[in-house]
Amino acid sequence: MRGSLLGPVLLAIALRLAVVLACDRVVADVERYERVARHLLDVSWNPYETRHLYPYPPPWAAAEACALWLARRGVGSFALNVKLPVLAADLSLVALLAALSRAGRASPLAPWLYAVHPVSVLVGAAHGQFDSVPLLFLLLAVEALARERRDASAVALAAAIATKSFPVLALPFLAFDRQASLRSAARYTFLALAPGALLLLPFLAADPGALRRELFAYGGIADFGWTGVLRGASWLATGVLPRSEARFWPVATAVSRVIFLAAWAGLAFAARTGRSRLGAERSALAALLGFSSLYGLQSAQYLLWPLPLGLRRPGREAALHAAAATAGLVGFYFFLAPGVLRPGPLEEGAALWAGRLWLAGASATLVASFAWLAAVLREGGDRRLRAATEASERPSNSPSR
Repeated sequence: MRGSLLGPVLLAIALRLAVVLACDRVVADVERYERVARHLLDVSWNPYETRHLYPYPPPWAAAEACALWLARRGVGSFALNVKLPVLAADLSLVALLAALSRAGRASPLAPWLYAVHPVSVLVGAAHGQFDSVPLLFLLLAVEALARERRDASAVALAAAIATKSFPVLALPFLAFDRQASLRSAARYTFLALAPGALLLLPFLAADPGALRRELFAYGGIADFGWTGVLRGASWLATGVLPRSEARFWPVATAVSRVIFLAAWAGLAFAARTGRSRLGAERSALAALLGFSSLYGLQSAQYLLWPLPLGLRRPGREAALHAAAATAGLVGFYFFLAPGVLRPGPLEEGAALWAGRLWLAGASATLVASFAWLAAVLREGGDRRLRAATEASERPSNSPSR
């Protein structure tokens, strides 16, 4: 029993520590983390006073400040220190998947697949993005709900939302799980949203304009998603790479929001009314895959979002997504984020090939996300058909009165 837990965890820590130590550089998002940390330690307690540096809920700012505080006192480097919470979350995800596997609630392959998954290793250990932290809390919320511990599930989801905002996409599916009453769903929603709202109150009181500008007006980055593909195609055709910020893609940003929110609302309505038989876990996965498929402006770390829920029951679509996303990320880091995987930028010819790999991988990831989403939605259709068939057969199998 213990070996089934320790094996994937030890593999995960060995692999990630090697990458963290090899990529111990203050570049890309890690450099932005350090700038925010300097602001917090030397200028002001409010991270939202920085411009275009901190589009997250408040808690991660404390991790950034602690990482720099330790580095200034000779304890580790900033890049190493700020990645330690990410490493801990990744290892916890592997351990949780192993526990679920041992209990028969996840595939035996799930912890091993996450332990060695290139997207997880690249996003966390190399890039330093911390999406594994909210994903860990999201998986805990789903598991607590499966055990009928609704309040514990809501608190775990609150921790996820308070770390990064995207787990709110799972809220309606968890709140209305098993056709919960409106009162029960309202209680779940309050418990899930209130802690994050309370954390924001001091920043709202101090500088509402900064909070609105940095957190609520953030529209994404056109590195992946269909806008990222359009950006890459424009570069390939003209030799000029368009800017990635949302303000340079106003139409795409608006269209993305409308398309995705309409699809998300439709999925939530289907779950609430019983038209979808996916259940909370697979509905949450469908919501994350829907975002990957329909929202146009996506950063590299967004490719990690479907993995913890999706790898509980891995299939061909998950494998295709892994291959495509890995190719896209490798090309992206070499072409658009030099310094993450190697000390400096590539030479011109190699950079051109890296850019092509990024574009090919981003395009393939988009296709794979659609395919994975379609496969998950088919599960709901199959379950609904089986339920309808069983209901139609039940009278003929019951004794006559």
